[in-house]
Amino acid sequence: MAQARVSRLSTLLTGFALVAILVVGAVDTGAWVGHGWIKQVFPPRSSSSPPPPVAPASAPNVPPNSLVRTVPFATLLGDFTKSFMQIANLRSPMDSNFVLGRGLVGRLALERHIHEAANGSKVYLHVNGTSNPPTVGTEGNELHLRFLFPAIQVKSYYRDYSNESDLALGDAVVEKATVDIYLTPVTDQRRLPNYQAVRVVFTGELKEPDKCTYWFDVIFPVNVCSLVKDYLKNIKPTVENGLREALQQPQTRMQFDQAVWQQLRGELLQQAGLNPAGQAQVQIIEAGFRGTDYVVSFVPRP
Repeated sequence: MAQARVSRLSTLLTGFALVAILVVGAVDTGAWVGHGWIKQVFPPRSSSSPPPPVAPASAPNVPPNSLVRTVPFATLLGDFTKSFMQIANLRSPMDSNFVLGRGLVGRLALERHIHEAANGSKVYLHVNGTSNPPTVGTEGNELHLRFLFPAIQVKSYYRDYSNESDLALGDAVVEKATVDIYLTPVTDQRRLPNYQAVRVVFTGELKEPDKCTYWFDVIFPVNVCSLVKDYLKNIKPTVENGLREALQQPQTRMQFDQAVWQQLRGELLQQAGLNPAGQAQVQIIEAGFRGTDYVVSFVPRP
């Protein structure tokens, strides 16, 4: 019996000890289910301060003293009030010439139109017309120059160039004549402005005269209006291809390079406060076209 009492006392003491351990653990963790709250536990605070902000990296290979300028491609071409086109061959096939801008000058070879009438006589047609200064605009990444001709005179001769032959046929007029030139600007290997593609479109319409048909030797007609329309079909590819080829010639491009570089150098030095007439130079760092605007980063070298 004494041993049984000792066993019950040991069991009771073990229960009290277990309850005490549970209470102490609950207090340490702050978990009191009966009271409905749980203690919030925060992570340990760091004693180190946050790292300082990092400055953005500068563009590579661009000196800190570089300047930036935007120059429209049309400005580099020059004063368009002095630009014109002439389509003519009264004296020579090389009478046709053009001035588009700085260094963009040249001539076109335009032959006369020769027609053999039914009676075996020759009819000769010549043209002569000068455009107004162009209107200038941009279409996407192309610079558009439109030359409008108030009129292109078509002179006709029958058999030869005597006064009698001059009066044998009536003359005609081409109206609504335009030459549209589209230049696509690009930078060359030196990052200087230049042009890549050239598109040319010539259009014109005959202004119907009071009389088109003239009779020779009673039974042989010559229709001047029909001859002028045929001549316009020949003029179109001659003007378009001739202008495009003339602008792509190495000599024309060299003239353009020299003229535009002098203009660009002067503008950049003036922005830097330097006299273009002096010995100062310009170093091009980066350059490219945004549409038809030449955007250049440069460093002046006094």
